Amino acid sequence: MQVSAKIEMEKWNGDVMDINETVRRLGLRKCSQLICVYALSGCDTVSYPFGKGKLSALKLPKIDMPGLDQVLGQPSVTHAQLQDTTCTFFLPLYGQKSCTTMNDTRAHLYRCRKKPPPLKKLPPTDANLQLHVLRAHLQMLLWKAADQCDPLVEARNIANFGWNIEGSTITPAVSTAPVAPQALLDVVSCSCTAKGKASSGTRCSCSRAALSYTDYCKCEGGDICCSPFANKHMDIEDDERELHVDNE
Repeated sequence: MQVSAKIEMEKWNGDVMDINETVRRLGLRKCSQLICVYALSGCDTVSYPFGKGKLSALKLPKIDMPGLDQVLGQPSVTHAQLQDTTCTFFLPLYGQKSCTTMNDTRAHLYRCRKKPPPLKKLPPTDANLQLHVLRAHLQMLLWKAADQCDPLVEARNIANFGWNIEGSTITPAVSTAPVAPQALLDVVSCSCTAKGKASSGTRCSCSRAALSYTDYCKCEGGDICCSPFANKHMDIEDDERELHVDNE
């Protein structure tokens, strides 16, 4: 039995949208991709790329993304399939046509600016994109199984989908892979000099990026440097020296 319905939605300003006409104009294929775009661009259980909200994402259906709705939320797809398919969404989201990976996109956007952009405005690394995509994939699996009594067996262990579980606490997993090539990390530096505060707050570029000091920093990692990452590094060196003394 086929059921048809007239569906309308009232906007915040009182205007009424004709959903049936919206579907007719977009076509069924792009409509089926919208829910994937919604999950990838951020929802209640999935984060969103900084500075790339729903408005930026909703402009992308003008560009066809073949297979997006046929991979995201489908059981038994591989990580490689998810990564390759969702790159058709994220690369255009950052205006990239020549790059093929998010790491290449990050490097390109960093190099092409006269003033290096804040790290939070750069695309995610390939490793962190994979975790983001897994969380979106899990949400799509649950949405597509909304008419079933129980979720798919595949979706029951959320630790397989980019989440960390410690007791009753659930947090998004974050990759520990380097955020940039080592050659670039070696020359990243800050200008912090305030005694007792240098490299300690969110205004410090090294601290924000979770990087230790480098020889190019004004503090040079000396006594005025209060970076927790520098202190951790020095603690490790002290432990190694103590171990060396004990062995002697």
